[in-house]
Amino acid sequence: MNEQHLAEANRQRIEKMQCSHQDMKDWLVQDLLFLSQENLQLSTIQKILYQMIKDLLKNHQQRYLKIVHPKSEEDLHEMELTMLAENDDVLREVIPFDLYVLVWQIASLEHLSHVEIILDDLLDVITWYGQMSEEDAQEVEEELELEEAIELYKQAIEQDDADAQFELGGIYSTDEVVSFQAQKAIKWFQAAALKGMADAQYALGNYYFEGIGVTESFEHAFKLYEEAALQGHADAANNLADMYLNGEGVAVNYEAARQWFEKAAQSGVVESMFTLGIIHEQGLGTAVNEKQALLDYQQSAEQGYVEAQYRMGGIYLEGKFGQKRDVNHALFWYEKAAEQYHIDAFYDLGFIWSNGIAGIRNIEKGIHWYKKAAIQGDGESKLQLGHLFYKVKA
Repeated sequence: MNEQHLAEANRQRIEKMQCSHQDMKDWLVQDLLFLSQENLQLSTIQKILYQMIKDLLKNHQQRYLKIVHPKSEEDLHEMELTMLAENDDVLREVIPFDLYVLVWQIASLEHLSHVEIILDDLLDVITWYGQMSEEDAQEVEEELELEEAIELYKQAIEQDDADAQFELGGIYSTDEVVSFQAQKAIKWFQAAALKGMADAQYALGNYYFEGIGVTESFEHAFKLYEEAALQGHADAANNLADMYLNGEGVAVNYEAARQWFEKAAQSGVVESMFTLGIIHEQGLGTAVNEKQALLDYQQSAEQGYVEAQYRMGGIYLEGKFGQKRDVNHALFWYEKAAEQYHIDAFYDLGFIWSNGIAGIRNIEKGIHWYKKAAIQGDGESKLQLGHLFYKVKA
């Protein structure tokens, strides 16, 4: 979502608010006209925030600092910040924390740039203000330092800092600190991605690939992953390779997929190591090479990738790729996968022990592993448990 698209979205939001102005305060209806003007001033934004804060404090029978014809915008700015600081405790109780952070961030700006981004944030606050009720008041245990959030916002806006923009995107990508807001995450990732930041391009690509907060677009995701991968971003290279492998947003190209998987694997992406095993095992765009497939799977498994660990268990259980059948090695890898709650590993461990495949039949261990799989919803494990309990009773 670039600023041009954001500008159109903001325009539509303002028009919608103006159409439903009957529930709004008179001063806010008037100020919406100023917000729709091209030459929006920081002082206009500050006055709107001041008026909202004043009304909130008045509704909660709190005194507030009255601004009377400030001599300059700097005076207005200082008075606004003073009012926020003096009534901090009350405002934290009244305003949802994510919006409370926004109010401080916007109020702390010293000059106006990235107008559409700021306007988008302000419209979020206005929307809440127009709809608020006693039920909207909430207390949140915040882990993010307010000063840190303000400083990030100032750097992202005033200094046009890509690192700060990316960090803000990350804050809005989780629900640990503030409410998950995909649109805000996308907005900040977009700002950093446009500056060529690989981490932001990769993060934004994930949103387009999954269709979170934007219309799903494999084409957009592919382009963003490619831009990041060309800068050496390993996870983006892995995702780009996946798209070549599966024909998502681009024609299937096994050779390109293999090359990008190799680049990602060389950078330590364990999923890429595993997928290279599939490519070499099945001969996708290359000759079948079981020896290399085994090396790929083993490398991935040894670095903790659960699917590779499960695959290694099957290789040793079945004696594939020229390996001797070795149940002990199979148990080792299945147990590694089971430590990461791999349901099929639970089932196979139950099967091995309940059928004596390891040389010793241990019904108790079989039931233990089948139960773990059954708890995760595996229907076949439930069936096997039923058979075992029937035989025990018989």
